[in-house]
Amino acid sequence: MTWQALVLLLGAFAVAGLLSYRQHLGYQRAVNALADQENRSGVLLVSGRAKGWRRGAIVLLVIDRRRGRVLRAQAMEGASVFARFRERPELAGPVEAAEQRAGSTALSKAIHEALTMASRLNAGALRP
Repeated sequence: MTWQALVLLLGAFAVAGLLSYRQHLGYQRAVNALADQENRSGVLLVSGRAKGWRRGAIVLLVIDRRRGRVLRAQAMEGASVFARFRERPELAGPVEAAEQRAGSTALSKAIHEALTMASRLNAGALRP
């Protein structure tokens, strides 16, 4: 391997690392903004993810513990590090049917993981 190929390979790894870090910062900003906006009693913020070979999904759900309803949802789907969180109003509604409202397999898996976490945090009162 020539030194040019080695420099190119190291540069590609550095760019991939920087883009991944940028995506992590986007996730952190989305979680913090949603937590600030929905900071009130009886509300739970949970996230879930689904990894696939080509596409993945991350979902943020704001759940009303007392009524068992998804009040607000944001999701990031895709295969690109340039994907952004978007509001998903179609996911709002009863917790029991949230996975059916997902629209994609990856998003459905991410919702299932988030609801499993919510059930654990809410002492089993919410069922995924």
